[in-house]
Amino acid sequence: MKLILFDGECHICDGFVQFILNRDQENQFLFTSLQSEAGEFIQKKYRVPDNIDSVLFIDGDKVYIKSDAALNILHKLTFPWKMLIAGKILPYFIRDALYEFIARNRHKWFGKKQACRLPTAQERQKFIETIDDLEKQRPFS
Repeated sequence: MKLILFDGECHICDGFVQFILNRDQENQFLFTSLQSEAGEFIQKKYRVPDNIDSVLFIDGDKVYIKSDAALNILHKLTFPWKMLIAGKILPYFIRDALYEFIARNRHKWFGKKQACRLPTAQERQKFIETIDDLEKQRPFS
Protein backbone atom coordinates (compact mmCIF):
# COMPACT_ATOMS: atom_id res chain seq x y z
CA MET A 1 0.00 0.00 0.00
CA LYS A 2 1.25 3.43 -0.94
CA LEU A 3 -0.30 6.31 1.01
CA ILE A 4 0.34 9.99 0.35
CA LEU A 5 -0.43 12.44 3.16
CA PHE A 6 -0.65 16.07 2.08
CA ASP A 7 -1.50 19.48 3.49
CA GLY A 8 -5.15 19.93 2.54
CA GLU A 9 -4.85 23.73 2.73
CA CYS A 10 -1.85 24.05 0.41
CA HIS A 11 -2.18 24.98 -3.26
CA ILE A 12 1.15 23.33 -4.11
CA CYS A 13 0.18 20.11 -2.33
CA ASP A 14 -3.18 20.06 -4.08
CA GLY A 15 -1.44 20.55 -7.41
CA PHE A 16 0.92 17.67 -6.59
CA VAL A 17 -2.03 15.41 -5.68
CA GLN A 18 -3.77 16.30 -8.96
CA PHE A 19 -0.51 15.62 -10.83
CA ILE A 20 -0.23 12.16 -9.23
CA LEU A 21 -3.93 11.34 -9.78
CA ASN A 22 -3.55 12.10 -13.48
CA ARG A 23 -0.43 9.92 -13.83
CA ASP A 24 -1.12 7.00 -11.48
CA GLN A 25 -1.73 4.55 -14.31
CA GLU A 26 -1.26 1.54 -12.02
CA ASN A 27 -3.81 2.87 -9.50
CA GLN A 28 -1.30 2.35 -6.68
CA PHE A 29 -1.72 5.43 -4.48
CA LEU A 30 -4.19 6.34 -1.76
CA PHE A 31 -4.43 9.88 -0.37
CA THR A 32 -5.37 11.58 2.87
CA SER A 33 -4.88 15.09 4.14
CA LEU A 34 -2.70 15.69 7.18
CA GLN A 35 -5.68 17.45 8.78
CA SER A 36 -8.10 14.53 8.40
CA GLU A 37 -8.90 12.04 11.14
CA ALA A 38 -7.06 9.34 9.18
CA GLY A 39 -4.09 11.64 8.54
CA GLU A 40 -3.71 12.47 12.23
CA PHE A 41 -3.97 8.77 13.13
CA ILE A 42 -1.29 7.79 10.60
CA GLN A 43 1.05 10.53 11.81
CA LYS A 44 0.77 9.22 15.37
CA LYS A 45 1.07 5.59 14.31
CA TYR A 46 4.30 6.27 12.42
CA ARG A 47 5.57 8.80 14.99
CA VAL A 48 5.87 11.61 12.47
CA PRO A 49 7.30 14.73 14.14
CA ASP A 50 4.70 17.42 14.87
CA ASN A 51 6.59 20.02 12.83
CA ILE A 52 6.08 18.12 9.55
CA ASP A 53 3.26 19.82 7.68
CA SER A 54 3.96 18.91 4.08
CA VAL A 55 3.90 15.77 1.96
CA LEU A 56 4.54 12.38 3.56
CA PHE A 57 4.76 9.10 1.70
CA ILE A 58 4.18 5.75 3.34
CA ASP A 59 5.25 2.78 1.25
CA GLY A 60 4.72 -0.41 3.23
CA ASP A 61 6.60 0.11 6.50
CA LYS A 62 8.76 2.96 5.19
CA VAL A 63 7.91 6.60 5.84
CA TYR A 64 9.42 9.26 3.61
CA ILE A 65 9.28 12.98 4.34
CA LYS A 66 10.11 16.20 2.51
CA SER A 67 12.16 15.79 -0.68
CA ASP A 68 12.53 12.02 -0.16
CA ALA A 69 8.73 11.72 -0.13
CA ALA A 70 8.28 13.69 -3.36
CA LEU A 71 11.11 11.90 -5.18
CA ASN A 72 9.99 8.42 -4.11
CA ILE A 73 6.41 9.15 -5.16
CA LEU A 74 7.59 10.32 -8.59
CA HIS A 75 9.78 7.23 -8.88
CA LYS A 76 6.66 5.04 -8.58
CA LEU A 77 5.15 6.68 -11.67
CA THR A 78 5.84 5.68 -15.25
CA PHE A 79 8.57 7.07 -17.49
CA PRO A 80 9.62 9.92 -17.68
CA TRP A 81 8.55 10.93 -14.16
CA LYS A 82 10.36 8.03 -12.49
CA MET A 83 13.62 9.47 -13.84
CA LEU A 84 13.32 12.36 -11.39
CA ILE A 85 14.67 9.99 -8.73
CA ALA A 86 18.02 11.19 -10.11
CA GLY A 87 17.42 14.20 -7.84
CA LYS A 88 18.70 11.97 -5.05
CA ILE A 89 22.25 12.56 -6.28
CA LEU A 90 22.01 15.87 -4.44
CA PRO A 91 22.72 15.47 -0.74
CA TYR A 92 19.50 15.33 1.26
CA PHE A 93 20.41 18.43 3.30
CA ILE A 94 20.52 20.50 0.09
CA ARG A 95 17.28 18.98 -1.26
CA ASP A 96 15.52 19.39 2.08
CA ALA A 97 16.77 22.97 2.51
CA LEU A 98 15.18 23.91 -0.81
CA TYR A 99 12.06 21.92 0.05
CA GLU A 100 11.77 23.60 3.46
CA PHE A 101 12.27 27.08 1.95
CA ILE A 102 9.33 26.49 -0.39
CA ALA A 103 7.25 24.81 2.35
CA ARG A 104 7.83 27.72 4.77
CA ASN A 105 6.67 30.27 2.22
CA ARG A 106 3.96 28.36 0.33
CA HIS A 107 0.98 29.87 2.17
CA LYS A 108 2.44 33.37 1.92
CA TRP A 109 3.11 33.03 -1.80
CA PHE A 110 0.03 31.06 -2.84
CA GLY A 111 -2.44 31.47 0.04
CA LYS A 112 -4.44 28.71 1.69
CA LYS A 113 -7.09 26.70 -0.10
CA GLN A 114 -10.62 27.32 1.07
CA ALA A 115 -12.03 24.51 -1.07
CA CYS A 116 -10.66 21.71 -3.20
CA ARG A 117 -11.79 20.40 -6.55
CA LEU A 118 -14.33 17.65 -6.00
CA PRO A 119 -12.87 14.30 -7.02
CA THR A 120 -14.62 12.14 -9.56
CA ALA A 121 -16.34 8.99 -8.28
CA GLN A 122 -13.32 6.92 -9.32
CA GLU A 123 -10.88 9.34 -7.64
CA ARG A 124 -13.01 9.48 -4.48
CA GLN A 125 -12.20 5.81 -3.86
CA LYS A 126 -8.54 6.79 -3.53
CA PHE A 127 -9.13 9.25 -0.66
CA ILE A 128 -9.17 8.18 2.98
CA GLU A 129 -10.75 10.56 5.47
CA THR A 130 -11.73 8.62 8.58
CA ILE A 131 -10.29 5.85 10.70
CA ASP A 132 -13.14 3.65 9.40
CA ASP A 133 -11.90 4.26 5.85
CA LEU A 134 -8.39 3.47 7.02
CA GLU A 135 -9.41 0.21 8.68
CA LYS A 136 -10.71 -1.03 5.35
CA GLN A 137 -7.08 -0.97 4.17
CA ARG A 138 -5.44 -4.06 5.70
CA PRO A 139 -1.89 -2.69 6.19
CA PHE A 140 -3.21 0.03 8.50
CA SER A 141 -5.70 -2.04 10.52
